[in-house]
Amino acid sequence: MALTIEGRVWKFGDDVLNDGQVASYEMIKAGIVDPKVLAASCMTGIDPAFPKKARAGDIIVAGKNFGKGQNHITGPLAIKGLGLAVIAESMSRPFFRQSVVAGLLMLPLVSGITSQVAQGDMLNVDFRTGRITNLTAGNIVEASPLPPMVADFLEAGGERAWLEQTYGTRPSA
Repeated sequence: MALTIEGRVWKFGDDVLNDGQVASYEMIKAGIVDPKVLAASCMTGIDPAFPKKARAGDIIVAGKNFGKGQNHITGPLAIKGLGLAVIAESMSRPFFRQSVVAGLLMLPLVSGITSQVAQGDMLNVDFRTGRITNLTAGNIVEASPLPPMVADFLEAGGERAWLEQTYGTRPSA
């Protein structure tokens, strides 16, 4: 997976809940973990039409405490299922950990990013270096880069893909 993307901004505020806003309660209760299925509920707790409007490569830009609440992987998988990435002013620790496991492209700590972009702006983002170029407004934000190990996990497509790439597949029993 490439760690540089270009996409349109979908802007959200502070304190976005993992359960009920990023992914629907119904999907969580049903135990669904297929990203393609979860994609249909992505961000519908805030914008019911979001999955129909967002396109692969688009970027969720959020305020503080994105993904707060319960430690379920369904939120990151729903976002990944739509082919989106996340840039947040801050992200809850459980959501960050689950995003790494899922292989969701994200920058979890970009101070002031919501004041640097507008809904619909086009961004070019290098997730390995933390460089965010707002192609619409013409400004550049230099965020802290991801730790190399986290970037390697995301580039592989998530924890399981990284383990298989690094150690090979397990023989079937």
